[in-house]
Amino acid sequence: MSDLAAVEVNSAVGRLVGMQLLARDGAAAVLEEFDAWRATATVGVDIQSADFGLAILFVRHFELGLRAPDALHVAVCRRDGHRLVTLDRRLVAAAGALGVEVDCPG
Repeated sequence: MSDLAAVEVNSAVGRLVGMQLLARDGAAAVLEEFDAWRATATVGVDIQSADFGLAILFVRHFELGLRAPDALHVAVCRRDGHRLVTLDRRLVAAAGALGVEVDCPG
């Protein structure tokens, strides 16, 4: 898991708090659980300069509708042969089209 992915998880939880769909204490518990899971069940992945170049090529596949962070995640996975895990069905389709294995646990 890249630090970018961790930032996105924290941001998503923050949006839920801002929309009053999750209380602050609930958010703290979710993030504590996420941090523990990340530390024990994932491998850290560094984003490299070349990943940005590949992500640029990926977002130029306009039909895939990739946003910059998603394209960067796909680029990192493709570089290292990692499987992408996401709940985003659009991202599942785009990553698959770009040759990246995907798990969608939902």
